[in-house]
Amino acid sequence: MPGYDNPIHACYNFPNMDFGASAGATTHTIAGPAGKKGRLVDIAVGVTEVFETVTTLAHVQVGKSDDLDAYGKLNIPTGAADNTVVNKLDDTDAIIAADIPAETAVHVTLTEGTGAALTGQGYVCVYIDWY
Repeated sequence: MPGYDNPIHACYNFPNMDFGASAGATTHTIAGPAGKKGRLVDIAVGVTEVFETVTTLAHVQVGKSDDLDAYGKLNIPTGAADNTVVNKLDDTDAIIAADIPAETAVHVTLTEGTGAALTGQGYVCVYIDWY
């Protein structure tokens, strides 16, 4: 039976996102297993096109409907290279509050950077342990 010592490890993968398209934000919703609490373990982006931003960085937020970065916010740095991974090791403040209450819809919001000559694409993965 899953518990603190034996959680259900889940990786939620999202399609390649064009963070340089200047189309705003895209939000996906995760429903955890019924009755299980969660712990945000990591947020990662597998870069498929070099990131170039000028004003604000592209980012991935993990939260709830009324607080989009309640659990985490990964900033994707300018210059993140093609065929690399950006995660909490690159943005050490990415995990804000790891604990996710049971029966909470988790929102994953992917937001483009701003500025001139925007580029950057990647596959987003959110890792949550459920117990």
